[in-house]
Amino acid sequence: MLKKLIGFLLFISSFHAIAQEGYFLKSKDQTDIFIEEKGTGTPVIILSGGPGLNPGYVYPIHEQLSKQFRSIILHQRGTGKTVMAKIDSTTLSLEKYIEDLEALRNHLHVKKLILIGQSWGGMLSMEYCSRFPDKVEKLVLVGSGSPSLNFINYFSDNIQMRLRPEDLTEKAGLKRIWTGYFFDRESALASKAAIDFTKVNGQPGINSIMVDDYAAKESQRLVNLKKYKGPAIVIQGYQDPVGFAAFEIKSAIPQAELLFVKQSGHFPWLEKETTQKQFFEYLNKALK
Repeated sequence: MLKKLIGFLLFISSFHAIAQEGYFLKSKDQTDIFIEEKGTGTPVIILSGGPGLNPGYVYPIHEQLSKQFRSIILHQRGTGKTVMAKIDSTTLSLEKYIEDLEALRNHLHVKKLILIGQSWGGMLSMEYCSRFPDKVEKLVLVGSGSPSLNFINYFSDNIQMRLRPEDLTEKAGLKRIWTGYFFDRESALASKAAIDFTKVNGQPGINSIMVDDYAAKESQRLVNLKKYKGPAIVIQGYQDPVGFAAFEIKSAIPQAELLFVKQSGHFPWLEKETTQKQFFEYLNKALK
């Protein structure tokens, strides 16, 4: 089983190098935003996390969705192939990110978007939904943070409590705390060995700018989300360090359906095989 998992994760790592086939589109401020697509049919938009992580880690979701849908990954500003000449508050903001999504919606010639947001990507999806509730067909939030920043009060603690002394020998960064995101340590260590952590992050400086802006827009976002009456499905691991955020999302979006994945942390598609299976079953259910 472990050999099979490692092979799967090595495939993910190598897939990162070949998957970036797509095109650029101009956002409102003339920034070139990279879009990659795979599959045909109804378009679904995948928004990855961070803020500031390169989207390679969500390629297994992209690959699965492409079998039934026109799966689309938007490379957020400063990540993947959307390279910015300058990273500061004039080039990065929630307003800019929303304009990028609007540029994509117009390019697709659709009235409403189906948004699949993972972690920060879920938070960004909710921001878009709060501004344009009539332009969202469906929200699918995977391991998402909450519409507020309340989750930061427990997120880090939940990661730190899972780390072992040998984990702390790594230098500070995502690689050091990686196992804290998982339920199954064997899966965590296998993925940690397969991932090139030097290529995980996008351009420096994104996280602090976007987290600050998200905090600044919190009150209005919570008010406006009440206007969204469409479907919302929250897929959360029972052991996700940010798991309680699911209930905060439901408080803001009362019609949200909560689906919890057994024995799963923040990345259910990277957990053991039975967990991966349940996650993809839930994802398919959410998109029906």
